[in-house]
Amino acid sequence: MEGLTPFVEYNLVVGIVVALELLYFLSLESSVTAYRRFVLVTVGGLVLAVIGGPVAELFAPSLVHWIHGAAALLVVLGLYDPVANDLRTAEWAQVLLSEPAQIRQPADWMTPMDDEILSVFHNAELILTPSIIAYNTGFSRKEVNRRLIKLDEHGLVEKIERGKYQMTYRGEQYLRGQLHTVPATNDETEVKS
Repeated sequence: MEGLTPFVEYNLVVGIVVALELLYFLSLESSVTAYRRFVLVTVGGLVLAVIGGPVAELFAPSLVHWIHGAAALLVVLGLYDPVANDLRTAEWAQVLLSEPAQIRQPADWMTPMDDEILSVFHNAELILTPSIIAYNTGFSRKEVNRRLIKLDEHGLVEKIERGKYQMTYRGEQYLRGQLHTVPATNDETEVKS
């Protein structure tokens, strides 16, 4: 390292150490990072910045800014994927919460009240009575009881004991928009989930 300024020496040593640490991190987490392209791209950008900058400063000082620009671009591209996925998830959640009909495909026998009843079950994740559901939805207990019987017939909720219901797996699937058809009667399916 003869003829190098102390600043360049320091940058080179720090760059090599940080690059080795990042590569060591990747080797420890290879099973996780192997399936996450964005992690590899981000770490590649970081390695290019911490090792490529000092090396370029040593051999081709006019390229240092290009190296840093390329490294920054890799980091931004690597970080964009998870951020975009989180944004998409948040957008879908907003659509689901504000306008369930855009996601779900209710059967002909279903009413908007059914969505509200199932949402109460989903939010509570408990065994509920018609009175509690009525209180939380603003509908009468009699109306709620009538719809619970219908939802039970179609396998979206199940009666645990007299006056107590819980949501089924099919009900959860319906709320997530994963249940594409809800049969009109149990006779069509012969099985209630």
